[in-house]
Amino acid sequence: MATAFEVGSGVDPSLLKVTIQLIATGVVLIVFAWVMVQIFAAYQSNRATVSEAVTSSLKATVILCLLVTVVFW
Repeated sequence: MATAFEVGSGVDPSLLKVTIQLIATGVVLIVFAWVMVQIFAAYQSNRATVSEAVTSSLKATVILCLLVTVVFW
């Protein structure tokens, strides 16, 4: 089936998979960075306490780990 896909599309399936994984991981990391900046900004402007910022950061990190696991599954 992989050979048929490569003949039909001209792209090796494993190379396509790696490319899609890298793009998805990049998007996930950019969103994660944005979330972390928002949490830090909320803490700096006293809209969040230390415990709220830490809890939010931990939640975002767990979600990041889950998304990266799903992308590379």
